[in-house]
Amino acid sequence: MLQYREFPTKTASLFILFAGPVALNIYIILKLISGTLFGLTLLEHYGLLGLGALAAVFALPLTGILADRIRRIDFLVVLAAVVTPIVALLRLAPLTLQQLETVELLLVLSSFAGLASLLVLWTVRVNQGIIVKYRGRTVAVFLCVTIILVTLYALFEQMSILLGSSYLTLPAVIAIVLLIVSIGMKPWRQPRARLAASGSVLTYFTPTVLIMASYILWYMVMKLSFQEHFAGDSSFESLSQYVNLPLLETLILILGIVVAGVIADTKGRKPAFSFALLMMGLLTIFGSTLYTGFFQDTDLFSLLQILLSSERFFEGYLLGLCVCLIWPELGSVRTKGIRLSLIWFFFLGYVLLFLAVDLNLLVFGIQFHIPSYLTVFGGQVAIFSSLIALYLTGHLPAILGREIEIEELAFDFDDRQVKKTVDAFVGSHDFDSIKSQIDIIDAGTELSDSDMSEILGEDSKSNMSLQGIPGIGEALEKKLKAAGYESAVQLAGETPQRLAQKIDGLSDGRAEKIVKDARTVVKKTIKKGKKKEDS
Repeated sequence: MLQYREFPTKTASLFILFAGPVALNIYIILKLISGTLFGLTLLEHYGLLGLGALAAVFALPLTGILADRIRRIDFLVVLAAVVTPIVALLRLAPLTLQQLETVELLLVLSSFAGLASLLVLWTVRVNQGIIVKYRGRTVAVFLCVTIILVTLYALFEQMSILLGSSYLTLPAVIAIVLLIVSIGMKPWRQPRARLAASGSVLTYFTPTVLIMASYILWYMVMKLSFQEHFAGDSSFESLSQYVNLPLLETLILILGIVVAGVIADTKGRKPAFSFALLMMGLLTIFGSTLYTGFFQDTDLFSLLQILLSSERFFEGYLLGLCVCLIWPELGSVRTKGIRLSLIWFFFLGYVLLFLAVDLNLLVFGIQFHIPSYLTVFGGQVAIFSSLIALYLTGHLPAILGREIEIEELAFDFDDRQVKKTVDAFVGSHDFDSIKSQIDIIDAGTELSDSDMSEILGEDSKSNMSLQGIPGIGEALEKKLKAAGYESAVQLAGETPQRLAQKIDGLSDGRAEKIVKDARTVVKKTIKKGKKKEDS
């Protein structure tokens, strides 16, 4: 298993550098939502927004399937990261009007599909390379760097700090530079493991749905209340615009992300998630008190600042906890990618619904808007949803301290031998099949030396000595014994990577051959013992 005594700075830095391409994709999408990406009308921008969302819908499950089927996904991560910067730089080339329209369409599609694919692949790869007690802080720093870059790009555009003739040139160049630096650190050589904890993501997903429903209801009620109070006042557009503290909003959003990552790593995912539900409950209960107090006395402007700060902190906390954590950490390692993509499929639908309602969009002939009757009972339903979600947290499985490494066994036993071994030594309730290892539940049963001797026969020690393994001489035997290996049985249960790390001068290829030969020796000894019993 991956083990660190301190934070894996180099490995985390390698992953954090992918914030550049992610920030570029997000920056393009934000400009598309605001209607300032191209020289088109706002309605045309919204049409492109729909096409981009459709591209993300197809990209999510496809990427999830690839992430589960391909063992080493580093190349796919780089490919998903490099497409959007290249398309953005193509706009600098001398193009005809028709070619420019094609490139702009490709830019929108690549930004949505690239963001969806990159985040799925990146999250799966981080889950392979960083253990659970450091993963939350790695994700937090990654998201913080992404938000900082997006904020800087917006400031650069306002200050006319451009590179070339396009406002996307500088972000694209930064994304490519950071990507080249990450590739230079050779991510494919970083250690990896198939890590998972027992449990079902549905135990977390159900309260997550309730908390997101509670938030959108609370937001709609708050927006209707502000629209009613500022009716006829053209100076009011939104709470963020009215308070006018963009830098403070960004800082508080980042603070929420950092707090979520730290709590998730130190206290665990379950306490961190319970705290999110508690904050949602407090926001639904006391949020209305803050803006109602301002409505009664407009001199209490600080109440709106507190309200906006609380909203941004909660949003940042949810980003840090529920975007890249939890979902790939629970359940089978063989369905990690598709499971993550399906969860994000729901998140994508939620964001699109939120935007459609907030912007009063007309989609497929349906006019989305906030129903006025929500002011009557919307707040109460939001509080009730938060309470139900808080109640469901009692059955959440813990993840911190329970994540194990899933090994790929290569004994090549037949199914009856596998079932017999499982029933005798591990417990049928622990593994359905050692060979497939579809679902790993907590397993702590170990074999004593006496048990092993009884299984393999009294002469097993002599039959399975270290020198009985092809390729092991006296010198290598001394090194193996110094490292704690006494027989072929121990080597058969080892992984080549760990064996090469423990024995000086042993290459990965030779370690793999030794482990394979050791398992062959064990298998032959078991067969001989079985023949003696039958005779």
